[in-house]
Amino acid sequence: MKGKVSIAVAIAACLAQLLFVPLAQAHSEAAPAGPVAASVLEPRVEAASADVELLGIVEGLQLTVYLDHYATNAPIDGARLSVERNGESFEARSIGDGAYWFDLPWLASPGSHALLFTLVASDLSDLLTATLEIPGVGGAAGAGDGAPHLHTLSWSWLSERHRLAAALGAAALLAFALVAWSVRRRRSPRALVALLLIASAASVVERPAWAHEKAPAPATGSPKQPSRLSDGSVFVPMPAQRAIGLRTQVGSATTVPLSYELAGTVVADPSASGLVQAPVAGRIEPGPAGLPHAGQRVTRGAVLAWLVPTVGVVERSSRQADLAELDARIEIARARSERYGQLSGSIPQRDIDAARTEAESLVQRRSAMAAGLSGRIALVAPVSGVVSTTHGTSGQVVDARDLLFRIVDPTRLMVEALGYDVSLAASVTGGSAVAADGRAIPLAWVGAAGQLREQVLPMLFRVGAGAPPLVVGERLRVIATTRGTHTGVVLPAASLVRASNGESVVWVQVSAERFQPARVTALALDAGRVVVTAGLQPDQRVVTASASLLAQIR
Repeated sequence: MKGKVSIAVAIAACLAQLLFVPLAQAHSEAAPAGPVAASVLEPRVEAASADVELLGIVEGLQLTVYLDHYATNAPIDGARLSVERNGESFEARSIGDGAYWFDLPWLASPGSHALLFTLVASDLSDLLTATLEIPGVGGAAGAGDGAPHLHTLSWSWLSERHRLAAALGAAALLAFALVAWSVRRRRSPRALVALLLIASAASVVERPAWAHEKAPAPATGSPKQPSRLSDGSVFVPMPAQRAIGLRTQVGSATTVPLSYELAGTVVADPSASGLVQAPVAGRIEPGPAGLPHAGQRVTRGAVLAWLVPTVGVVERSSRQADLAELDARIEIARARSERYGQLSGSIPQRDIDAARTEAESLVQRRSAMAAGLSGRIALVAPVSGVVSTTHGTSGQVVDARDLLFRIVDPTRLMVEALGYDVSLAASVTGGSAVAADGRAIPLAWVGAAGQLREQVLPMLFRVGAGAPPLVVGERLRVIATTRGTHTGVVLPAASLVRASNGESVVWVQVSAERFQPARVTALALDAGRVVVTAGLQPDQRVVTASASLLAQIR
């Protein structure tokens, strides 16, 4: 008998699960997910026009209003703001950073309040209408969210599937009562088998349909801190937007030039750079101001160093013999010139002049030959600029044509970009470049080489005026502008961020405090802008400043 009772208790537990689990499941599915749980946020009121966006937050009997320019999300300061309800008007007090404060006694009255906001600023004036919902006592804020509570369960809101489960459970419960009655009357256990079949059938019919479903978790958020919502959007309270300097831009379709990204390198301008090489083999000696160092600014014609030519032993002996012979010939020529001078009038004057000229030429010849043994050569700067590299030290012996110094004018540089499409060079009109640290560099088109180099076509751009400091050899991302055009939404490059999966994403403002990510296709337009060709609709408000911070909200 105890075994029968245990079987009956187990069957009763199974029937209870069949009957009440669908009800609990239906209750959990009936609560929809919202952007932020209504029980978490204070009552809010929003209004917007073509120029102004208004957000009001109720805190007790106070209403804090944030005013922004609709297109840019920039705060509106120094405005006169008033609100009218039922013919009664209240003036706001500015608390700075585009925020205004109202003290409204009627905020203690639950219900719906029609409001009229009047805004007067130095550059605009506007009227905004809005409806503020004040919840009743006891958490009525969630009364309108369509989420039934357990104590209000009724057959009317159950889905058809859950009604079927409840009906099967009720039928099984009735069958269980009959079996229990049969057991007590010592009837055949066939009724018990029938009950098990009914319970199994109910499990087979109902359990696969809902056992693996999960009710969507309602999104949660904090009115004080940014948070990510269940639909992928982010909730950013207005004080946080002020703190991070969030700004937006209303997108509009524009026809812009077609651009291409190329790999580039900073090179020296051939007309503003120069090399100092050794003309002959010799030994380096410091110049008047010492040997130059990298980064030193020099002027054209300045002596950078001295080069003392090196001569071999045999050659030196030969030249010394030649000098001795020249010394003897000079003595003979001078003596002849003096003797002819004493005989002036007795011999022709041309012979006297010829003797004097021969003595002077021999002296000059000896000086030139002696300079080759003990003289030095001045190494001068060919252009004005900055010494970029040095390869000489005091006392160093170098060969002819060895590179000693390189001089570059940092104000006259060029960028060499490598193009893999030969036809691209014919349509390039200009360009810009982006350094590794994000600096923007204006470029002017110079031309393309007429010969491939390792299957790429070198293209030259001149660095424009106002460019940040660059160094030769620095790698850049060159954006070449062509004559072709395409249509898209032009945005600052800072608007484009990378999602965790590597896709390009922009953030769209869908309400005063809610931002939705949008996957887009974008191309670089120049060093500071991109053009979105797909994934974005015109007139959407796109975040242009602090977009990368929104992607970090969790």
